[in-house]
This record gives sequence, structure tokens and C-alpha cells, in this order.
Amino acid sequence: MTRWAKQNVNAWFVVASLLVVANQLHAQGTAFTYQGRLQSGTNVANGSYDLTFSVWNNSVGPSQVGNTFTNVATSVANGLFTVTLDCGTGIFDGNPRWLEIGVRTNGSGAFTTLSPRQPLTASPYAIYAGGVSATGISGTIPAGNIAAGTITSNMLAAGAAAANLAVSGQAAVPSGGVVLSSSDSDTNLIATGYTKIGGYVSAPNLWQQRATSPALAGRGGHAAVWTGSKMIVWGGYCGNESPSSQFSDGGCYDPISDSWIAVSTNGAPLGRVSFTTVWTGSEMIIWSGYTFYTVYNFFNDGSRYNPVSVNWAAVTTNNAPSPRSKHTAVWTGTEMIVWGGFFATGAGFQYSVLADGARYNPVLNTWTQMTTNGAPTARFDHTAVWTGSEMIVWGGQNGNGSGLNDGKRYNPVTDTWSPMSSTNVLPGRSRHTAVWTGSEMIVWGGFSGGGPYEQSGGRYNPATDSWSVTDNTFAPTGRVKHSALWTGREMIVWGGECANPVPQCNDGGSYDPVSNTWTPVTTAPRAPTWRVDHSAVWTGNDMIIFGGFGGAGCSSDTWSCTAPKLLYLYLKP
Repeated sequence: MTRWAKQNVNAWFVVASLLVVANQLHAQGTAFTYQGRLQSGTNVANGSYDLTFSVWNNSVGPSQVGNTFTNVATSVANGLFTVTLDCGTGIFDGNPRWLEIGVRTNGSGAFTTLSPRQPLTASPYAIYAGGVSATGISGTIPAGNIAAGTITSNMLAAGAAAANLAVSGQAAVPSGGVVLSSSDSDTNLIATGYTKIGGYVSAPNLWQQRATSPALAGRGGHAAVWTGSKMIVWGGYCGNESPSSQFSDGGCYDPISDSWIAVSTNGAPLGRVSFTTVWTGSEMIIWSGYTFYTVYNFFNDGSRYNPVSVNWAAVTTNNAPSPRSKHTAVWTGTEMIVWGGFFATGAGFQYSVLADGARYNPVLNTWTQMTTNGAPTARFDHTAVWTGSEMIVWGGQNGNGSGLNDGKRYNPVTDTWSPMSSTNVLPGRSRHTAVWTGSEMIVWGGFSGGGPYEQSGGRYNPATDSWSVTDNTFAPTGRVKHSALWTGREMIVWGGECANPVPQCNDGGSYDPVSNTWTPVTTAPRAPTWRVDHSAVWTGNDMIIFGGFGGAGCSSDTWSCTAPKLLYLYLKP
């Protein structure tokens, strides 16, 4: 920027208008043309300028909508410039919007933000489109123009669909016909005259093999997170735990397209085992773990993977917890909390069990050490869940082979630990699973160290600080190295290493805490081969599992499983 321009930078301003040229309404996209006038002091600008544009939801204040984008080397003649801007969908939703512009000369120096922000007003076609009503539409909307899933239940009259339920070979359910509903009080059916006739049928879970050509080599001991639309898998190993057998790659699975794409390895952490993973809502964080060659090598580093930008970013080691494995990690909504685990040195595997931890903030890329005052005793192979306000640590072992049956609750706001009731608590165990239901922690399975694998479970309510026992009727056989997921209504347990009747299992169970009952997860007509150390995520509709060690060696297959359901009978009047 010239010396003259720098001296007069505060006098820069823009007078701009929005020009949209359109011939046919249906041809409009999201791009629009913006024309403005640029002045420096009392003179009009001429030459080549770099301009930045950003959209805001008011004329002042920190309220940006969408991203900032840059037009480099924009030509300005006699003060006038014209650019094409495309903010994409979702920015202009009918609420007022202002445009903020930054400018610099000749690609050098910092951008100067021009003031005030410019209001974006409607173009003629936008005014017309905003005023269109049903009376202004004629003709028939082609079926191809109605996207699948866009007609929702609230657009239908009550009972409209139920009144026209079809059966094979007939236009609708005839009088005396029976239909099934997943609701034991289906108001839509009842509103159209259907009568619930009592009883129900049990619809078993359904397994389906997916994506027979995955992007990943077979593996177990890996990590998986559910992003809300996709499953991201990373790491694992096949063979022993040496570096040559460990993977530092991953894949992203889309259940809608039933396809895998590779995860970038640029900046990814080194391969390792017994690490932890959390999903933040926008990133997957990998942290700690170890590798083995001639001696054990434990890590206290990690990386964050963003599936949108497809980039890895290092997790700082400044003030990070000491290296460890077989620890736990939970996501609070703003921080990852790491606690416990063990650390080993030397070829003889002399190890130390840990009773400390820290909180990691990915926005600031900083660690905060946790208090050890009142913390649980040192342990590994324990579980931890996040309740929405506290982390609950429970069980595990302290190195003597026996399972622990105690725990503590940690509040990150006050950095304090509080005790848990020991009344009616489960027998001690490690390598068990735990899920959070929204009001309770459910613990199941595991190994006590002195007998067969545990087939029992328990429920802990932090509001009442009390334990209750899960019913074991129809529960799966006791096991470790299994998976357990919370569906929003039930806990699904599957796979793992079982005590009886065979060493490994490809079955499981679905536990309903409301009715305190188990429903078997069947293997018929087909299911994955038995396996341990696989991964499992819940999509909101079904369980997806990937990989593991078992009947197919290092598995590389992907399966989905719907939860079993109870269907209730309604009679057509």
C-alpha cells in the first residue's frame, strides 16, 4: 500500500449496490453480483486491490455468518469494482444480513476493514419468490421434483397414512385385517378406528453385511467414532504389537452410500495400541497409547482429525499427562478428560499404575492438570462415562489381578472428586463396559480376576447415589473385549471373548432398563463371525461394527445390525 494510502486509510469507504440479473427464476443459483465504489480520501481509487468479504447478521458486533472469502487482484476503475460472490446455501434465510469488506493494495500489508457494514437488500426476483403463495402456483409438481423424505408426518392429516395401509394384493387393509405398530398406543391408528387387540410379536434384530470392498486392511484394537453421518476408523494392528504390525491409517465409512474413503495420513500420529479416542462434534482426537519392539515405548502425544478439512493437527504435549495406556477419555462438550492407566519401562514390562489425569481444550490446544485430592486409587482397564456434568470412573484393576468395585465422580468446573455409594455395588471387575443412559450408568460384563467372566451388571444413579442390579435372565454369557452401545432406549452388548460355551462369541443381547429385561441379539439367518477387539458405533438407527480378531483372522468386514423390536397388533374395523 502506498504511503499516501496509509495516511488516508481511515477515510476509505464503500458505496455499494446489489445487482442481480436473472432471466428465469428456476435458473437461479446461490451466486450474486456485487458492485461497489471505492474511494481514498476525496479521490476515487484506480488499480488492482485485494478485497475480503464476509456476511454478518447485524451492522455491528461479533456475529459473522459463514466464512470469509477473498477476491485477489480485483480491478478498480474510476472507483468502481464488480465481483461475483457465492456464500452457498443457508446464509440468506430471510433474516437481515450485512456485508463487511476489507481492502489492501497490490497484495501487500494487512487488510483494512471498511466501515460501516453494507446492508444486503433483496433483488426483484428474491422479492417475487418470497411472496409466492399457494394461490400463485398452478399445475402439478412432478414426482421427480419432490425429494425423498421431504414430506414429513406433520404435513399429513392425522391417520391419513394409517387409513390407507396396504397389504399384499389389495389397495388397503380390509375390514378384519391386522396391522403391526411399534407403539403400544398408536394414536394415528386409533384415530382412524383401529383397535388394539392385545399381544405383540417380537421382531428380531437383522444383520446385513456392508461395503465388501473396504479401504482398510484387516485389523483389531482400532478406534471408531460416529460423526452424526459417518463412521471414522483409525489405527489398530494385525499380528503382534510391534511397530511393523501397527497401522497409522484409517477410513471413513458412509452408510448411506455404503462406501469407504481413506483418511489422510499427512500429519497423522504414529501407530500405537491401547490409545483413547473421542469425538468432539467436529474432530476425532487420538491420544497416548504404546508400541512394542524390544522395549515398550509409551506416548503422551496425539493428533486431531477434521473430516471436513481432511487435516490432522497435533495435540500439544505442553503440560500434558505422562505417557500411558489402558486409560480412559471422555468428551464433556468442551474438553477431553484423560484419567488413569499404566506406564511401563524396560523389556521386562515393569509397570506403574497411575491415579492422575488432565483436561484438554482443543480450541485453545492446552492441557489443565486435574486435582488428585480425593481421586480414585490408581487403576487401569476401568471405565469412565460423562453424565453431562460429571465424569464417573469405576472398576478396573490396580495391578494385582483382582478387579476393583469402587469409583469416584469428577466435576471439571470445581475440579473436585466426590465418592460413590458402595451399597449394593457389583463385585469388582476390569475390562467391562459402561454406557450412560441419560440418567444412569450401566456396567456390564468384565473379569474379576479370580473366576469366570462376569455375566452380571449394575446400574448407578448419581442423582440418588445408589446402585441397582440388572436382571440376568436371558442375558448374554459373561465376556470381555466386547462392545456395548446405548441406543437411546437400550444397551446393546455384542461379541467379545466368552467364558462359556466357546472362547469367542458372535452373539449378544439388548438390555432395556425400563423393563429390566434382556432380548437376545440373534445370529440367524446370518451374522458376523466371532471376534474380539472390534469397533462398534450406533448411528441412531442401527449398530455398525468393523474389523476385530476372530474367525476370519484380522477382519476387514463391515456389518450393520438393527435392534430387536416389539410390534403390537391392531385390528381393522
